[in-house]
Amino acid sequence: MNTFARHMSRRSFLKLPALLSFTAFNSPFPSGEHHFQYDYVIGTSMDLVVWTQHSSVAEHARRVVFEEVDRLTSILNTRDPDSEISLLQDSDVSGHSPDLNEILAAYDYWERRTDGFFSIRPEGANTPRNVDALGKAYIIDQASKAVRRTASAIDALLLNIGGDIAVWGRSCEIAIADPDNWYDNAEPISTINLRNAAIATSGTYARGAHLSDPRTGQPLKTAKAATVVAPDMVTANALATTLCLTRAEYGLRLVESTPGAEALRVAPGRVLQRTAGFASLERPISLQKATPTDWPPGYQLTVTLPLTRGRSKERPYVAVWVEDSSGELVRMLAFWGNKSKYYGDLSNAWALLGRNANRIRSVSRATRPPGKYELVWDGLDEQHKPVPLGTYRIVVETNQEHGTYAKQSGTINLGESPASITLPATTNFDAVLVEFGPKQNRP
Repeated sequence: MNTFARHMSRRSFLKLPALLSFTAFNSPFPSGEHHFQYDYVIGTSMDLVVWTQHSSVAEHARRVVFEEVDRLTSILNTRDPDSEISLLQDSDVSGHSPDLNEILAAYDYWERRTDGFFSIRPEGANTPRNVDALGKAYIIDQASKAVRRTASAIDALLLNIGGDIAVWGRSCEIAIADPDNWYDNAEPISTINLRNAAIATSGTYARGAHLSDPRTGQPLKTAKAATVVAPDMVTANALATTLCLTRAEYGLRLVESTPGAEALRVAPGRVLQRTAGFASLERPISLQKATPTDWPPGYQLTVTLPLTRGRSKERPYVAVWVEDSSGELVRMLAFWGNKSKYYGDLSNAWALLGRNANRIRSVSRATRPPGKYELVWDGLDEQHKPVPLGTYRIVVETNQEHGTYAKQSGTINLGESPASITLPATTNFDAVLVEFGPKQNRP
């Protein structure tokens, strides 16, 4: 899927999102848990977790996933003029590969089931085919099956491409991004336990408006976001997209008539609508919120971090934090890495953390552009106590596992009016925008 890395939208194969939120705990990843993290894979991020006692088996699983991604991209990439689907003529009725046949049959099925709301021509009749929605879903399903088929020593697997997640072999905690608070380190709107199933989320908050009514070709969106759990990713993705296009009664009834499917729909006004069985999947969320009394109402600090496309697709180790004027840690906004033995390579952040490790929490969310991460600071310190207005230093520290180290920092004055600074680009990230001001809403 390397050739997919340009255009992006939830209906874009090339833009799969994915994202990881981190919460602190006191030990590294459990023994037998292998993490692989990438950006710029079919235009988004990819995170793979393999549970096995053998590192060689985990590495084999990683290779199998990439091989399946590359193989299916050569068939399903509508932006490649030489792909099988690009060469497909409307008059062709036979001779397709089994994979293309399955995708075409899936679109036919869901177009009939949704009364035309879901279509292989999402912009309307007589417009080009676009298999981004189910194409990505099909790749996740097939890659997961290929790993399980060829690596019997694997105990469990989690594959997250652009926020669409498949889990097999064990129960995993999956957070669902809040469409009104979509930042990578923000509190989720819900958290569920997922086992031997798939979860997909559709919404426009990450890439802007891109959903159209295939029956008319006109833009259409009736929900801010929708999340569906189903036995397979194709089903979850088709239902999540449909839920964003249809009235709540129609979409939720469609989900409830699908075996093994449950849904959470976020309507305008932050109205949460669930199918009858979705609540049984959810875990209680304990929110600790406080209002910084010295900050102007509605103000927050945001950090937009665009990671560069390096020599490999591996995501660098990243730490982002806030210091006060004396250099003391105020708040750690992000600490990301997939192998605890390399945490110390982020030497400044590691010293501030006091050698506490972090655990990755997978998040189901709408697709975002590759390499783009957004963090928020709500004015609370590490003990969740309000801090006053004043001058603070924002620090970004990164290191490639077998590559380059890069760090930038800058001071910003937080006062009664908006302010912003830009941290210079490095080999590991482009210019970082730091903004203080009223929270920005997205459709």
